[in-house]
Amino acid sequence: MRQYLFALCSCLFLLSGCAQKEFTQNAPELQLKDDTPKRQEIIKNALKHQGKNDGGDCSGFVSLVNKESIEPYFTTAELNGYFEDARRSLAIYNLLEDQNRIYQEKPRIGDLIFFANTVKKYVKTKKSVENITHIGIITKIDSDETIHFIHHTKGKNLISQMNLNYPSIATYNNKSVNSYMEKCAKNEGHQCLAPAYFSAYGKIK
Repeated sequence: MRQYLFALCSCLFLLSGCAQKEFTQNAPELQLKDDTPKRQEIIKNALKHQGKNDGGDCSGFVSLVNKESIEPYFTTAELNGYFEDARRSLAIYNLLEDQNRIYQEKPRIGDLIFFANTVKKYVKTKKSVENITHIGIITKIDSDETIHFIHHTKGKNLISQMNLNYPSIATYNNKSVNSYMEKCAKNEGHQCLAPAYFSAYGKIK
């Protein structure tokens, strides 16, 4: 009986040892890439153009920052195949969508933010959430989910805000949460706030 128990225990020990060894060998080592420095460099490059006309328009500004940041969004060569018309902002969106880099929730600083239907001549042709007419770079995200983004508007590179939790108001608790993307009549003001034009976010490479 003692010999039987000894043999049984030895067998169980060996089995447990094999199982543990096999688990250890097969367990993948997950290494998450920390791209925080890359994102901080993008924001640094973007903010140095704040208040200036650098870039000339929204997509020109993004292209300028993209070049200065070692092309985290796109290369000129790959972008050329995604133009539908003169809109570079739409071409950038098309490229990122093709590369599965377009998303809707939980944005990150350094990523792109896309808006649709902000230019009347393109709205007449095709009004949809993918009718991209404007683009910016996310620079900050507050704890209340207010997104700060820098974009070329009114002839300069300026910081604006968007908070999808309060889509119909410009301020909340004396804080700017949504910026106006264009002028509207007073009774239609909420229709001109950033959430009304928001399309998607775009990931860096």
